[in-house]
Amino acid sequence: MRFSRTDTGTVWTAAGLVNELIQAQDEHRLHRFIASALKLDLVVLDELGFIPFSQNGAQALFTFCSELYERLALIIPLAGIITTNLKFADWVQVFGDERLTAALLDRLTHHAHIIELLGESYRFRQRAQQGEHAE
Repeated sequence: MRFSRTDTGTVWTAAGLVNELIQAQDEHRLHRFIASALKLDLVVLDELGFIPFSQNGAQALFTFCSELYERLALIIPLAGIITTNLKFADWVQVFGDERLTAALLDRLTHHAHIIELLGESYRFRQRAQQGEHAE
């Protein structure tokens, strides 16, 4: 499922992107799908880690990220954003393969700025405030 798309960027849930990648692979159009992503200025991958991937899905996501990484400096300045609640050590639970996970993290973190947000979820805080007003 794609959240939104503009001419310059798109936002996918991780599960939604994996589903689109597998469908593109099954329809023999994965190369075209990746080529269209390379034309974007921004790719946002949200909710990584909520749903574990099949081996095929993990490999498709690895291929996607690897292709973006390899062409990053050669084609366009591509920016990417990934959101997750998982620590890097826990990513193997999602991808199911330690070597694939390590290779993916290597590519994703090479040119990355990693921002770790600590603290209480704004959703929990908002809900607690609503509960206080109800009493």
